[in-house]
Amino acid sequence: MSGYDPRFPPFGSSGANDASDWDDWDPGRARRGYTQQMPAISSLPLPPDPANIDLPGIVTPRRPASGLDALGPAGLALSARAEKEDYLTVNYDIREPGFVELYDALFVPQWSTPFGRLLLSIFLTMPRDSGWQVLDVGCGTGYPALELARFLGQDCDLAGIDIWEEAILLARRKASEEWLRNVTFLAEDICETALPEGSFDMITCNLALSSFDDPRVALGAMWRLLRAGGQLIVTTPLQSALREFLDTYHLTLRDLKLQDYMQTLGAQVAARPTINAVQRLIEGAGFITRRTVTDNFALRFPDPHAFLTSPLVQTLYLGAWRDIIPDMTIRRLVFNEVERRLRVRTQANGGELVMHVPMLCISAERP
Repeated sequence: MSGYDPRFPPFGSSGANDASDWDDWDPGRARRGYTQQMPAISSLPLPPDPANIDLPGIVTPRRPASGLDALGPAGLALSARAEKEDYLTVNYDIREPGFVELYDALFVPQWSTPFGRLLLSIFLTMPRDSGWQVLDVGCGTGYPALELARFLGQDCDLAGIDIWEEAILLARRKASEEWLRNVTFLAEDICETALPEGSFDMITCNLALSSFDDPRVALGAMWRLLRAGGQLIVTTPLQSALREFLDTYHLTLRDLKLQDYMQTLGAQVAARPTINAVQRLIEGAGFITRRTVTDNFALRFPDPHAFLTSPLVQTLYLGAWRDIIPDMTIRRLVFNEVERRLRVRTQANGGELVMHVPMLCISAERP
């Protein structure tokens, strides 16, 4: 079989070196999509999938990557919540039933994919050897880990790690549906993992850095897991993401003479990533920056209400924007005015509300 390397048997524990082993199908192992070729992981005890999670026992057609038609009943109920409930009070819990489906069907294509494509464009320019060991930190439901696994093929191995167990289970299911045997997924905290030092040739981290309580600790763990000369690729949205809303919110607070809230908004935005801040953070963990790339993409909405009721916007940003104004009466007054001003912007733009998202991708090296 093309691409087969006898140095890496398809199932390391069996010792089989026959290329025909690539063609068999064992749902018990393919469910994880793991060849056991990654030395750093093969020795770890991997717990079985919970019995109450419905994972496919056979290969099934892939569901659409995005859109409500990819959602089950629980995911559809969550999606409907965005429309039915007041966007000034609605909240989501990533562990409630259906959220992982909603994330995979809507968040990944709308938000993660543009950043992932930027990451992949940098990844493809880097030299690599057969047998490469790659770790994707904060892999969620498997993007871009599965894309990397498809690209790397059978002569390299890749692991995804995330503390979100429901997302890891879905990532495993998708790997099994595609018969991907060069990837495994770990439900672990990168900051507490037992993976040995210097195990990986490359670590990717798409949008996950800001999700850690202390990104410095997470970067320190990544530094430890990389071999000397190993590469790190990190992506993040920059400070001015959704600037069109930020400008409107700021001007509304200013015009209503709500100076304290205006200052809180400014402090909130100032705490978000800038190019220099992310570079200092990475270099402070001991890495050497090799390349810094920026790009941007646009989120498009038919009107301000669709923007403010978007589960993506509500989950990633709206909660923090709402919390600036604790008093519900004042909050409603302000957001009604913000929505009115955004509607004027939409009409001036031909009936479409466009929000721009600047992206940063940094590649670095462990010396």
